[in-house]
Amino acid sequence: MTVNIMTRPFAGAEGAGRFFLALATVCSVLGRIFGWQGLTWLGVLALACFVVLEFSRVRSSGRIFMATALVTAGIAVALLPGARPVIVSALDQGLAFTGLLVALATLRPAMQRSRLLATAAAWLITRPRGFRYVSVSFGAHFLALIFNVGVLQLIGDILRAARLEFSRHSTARHLLLGAMRGSSAIAIWSPLAMGFAVVTTAFPALNPITYISVGLGLTLILLTMGSLLPRDDLNEDVDLKAPDSPRALLILLTGALALLLVTSALYGLADLPFLTATTLVVPLFALAWIWVEPDDNGRRGKPAILATRLSELRNEMFIFASSTVIGALFAYVFATYGPSAIMEFDSPLMPVLIFLAIWALAALSTPPSIPVILLAQLLAATSLAGPHALSLSMALSAGWAMGMLVSPVSATLLLSAQLAQVPGGRIAWGWNRLYTMFAVPICCAGLALIYAVE
Repeated sequence: MTVNIMTRPFAGAEGAGRFFLALATVCSVLGRIFGWQGLTWLGVLALACFVVLEFSRVRSSGRIFMATALVTAGIAVALLPGARPVIVSALDQGLAFTGLLVALATLRPAMQRSRLLATAAAWLITRPRGFRYVSVSFGAHFLALIFNVGVLQLIGDILRAARLEFSRHSTARHLLLGAMRGSSAIAIWSPLAMGFAVVTTAFPALNPITYISVGLGLTLILLTMGSLLPRDDLNEDVDLKAPDSPRALLILLTGALALLLVTSALYGLADLPFLTATTLVVPLFALAWIWVEPDDNGRRGKPAILATRLSELRNEMFIFASSTVIGALFAYVFATYGPSAIMEFDSPLMPVLIFLAIWALAALSTPPSIPVILLAQLLAATSLAGPHALSLSMALSAGWAMGMLVSPVSATLLLSAQLAQVPGGRIAWGWNRLYTMFAVPICCAGLALIYAVE
C-alpha cells in the first residue's frame, strides 16, 4: 500500500527517521529554553535512533565521519576520563546543529510550491543591460538568507528557460557567477547559516548583533567589488518576459527581514541563544508562508507538508554532528598534550592565517565545514577567544564562504557545474578567477583590521 507522505510524513520507509529528527529538534529547543537536561538526553537518544535508521542511506562521507566519531569517542571514554565532559558538551552542540538543519529543511516544501520565488528570480534576471549582474548578485544574496543554495538552482533554471546557453552566451555565465557569489557570501553573516551556529556556539563572548553588522558590511564590499569587475554581457538580450513589478521580490525580502528581526528580538529580549531562536522561528516562518501563499490550485498548505523533507539533509546532519564530537576531542587532546601555543599567536595575522587555511583546504577538495568546525573548537579553548572573538569568528565564516567557491565538493560549485555542464574547476579557476584575486586580499585586509581594532 502506497503511503502519501504529504499527509503522513512520519509513515513509510523513511517516516521513522523523520519522526526521530522532529523529536530530537523539539527536545533540543525545549531543553535549552527551560534548562531541562533530561530533554536534552532524550533528544540525543532520538538523534541516535535517526543515525541507526539512516546509516545505510547517507553517502559514504557521512558514514565515515560518523564511524570515526563513534570510535574516537569510545577510545576517549576508555582512556581519557577528563574527556568525558567534553563529549557530553559536544553531543549537546551536535544536537543543536542538527536541530537547525531540521528547521531549515522545513523551508524546502514551502520553496517548492512558491510562485513568488520564481517570479522574484525572473525579475532579477530581466533587468536592463548593465544592471543584470548587480541585480542578480545582490538579489540572490538576500534571497539566500532564506533559500540558501536553492536560489542558485532557481537562477540556473530560469536562464535555461530563457534559452541562454552557457557555452555560447556570456550573459548566462556572468549571471550564474553573480548568483554563486551572492548566495555563497550569505555564509559570512546570516544567522540562518551553519557557520553562524558554529561560531556563536564556540565563542560565548561573541556579540551576534555586532557579528551580523560587521559581516554584512564585509559582504557588501565584496559584492560591490564584484559588480565593478569587467563584464562582457552588456550586448545580449534576455529572451524572457519580465514580471510587471518587483512586488514578489519585495514580499520575500520583507519576509526575510521579518525573520531576522524576530530572531534578533528573541535573542535580545527573551535572552535565548541565537541558535535556539533561529531553530524555533524558521519552522514558524515556513508554516506562515504555506498558509499565506496558496499553491497553483489556490489551496493553502497543510502543516504536515513541512515534515516531508526533514531527512533530505541527512548527510550534512551526519557530518555536522560527528565533526562536532571529533573537533571537541581533538581540541581537548591538543590543549592537554599538544603545542597549544601555536593557537595563541596574538597578531592581526592570526585571523588571516585561519581564513587562508580554510580556503586552501577547501581548494584541496575538503568540505569547508570540516576545517571550520575543527578550528572553532581549537580556537575556543585559547586566550584569544574572548578579546578577539569577532575577528576569529569572521575568519571562520569568511573562509567558509570563499571556500564554497573553490571546493570541488561544495554544494555551490557542484550545482554550478551541473547547471553549466562544465567541470567545477573551470568555473572556480577560470570564470571566477578575477573575483577570487580581489576577494581574498580584501578579506585578509578586513580580518586584520578587525583584529587590530577590537
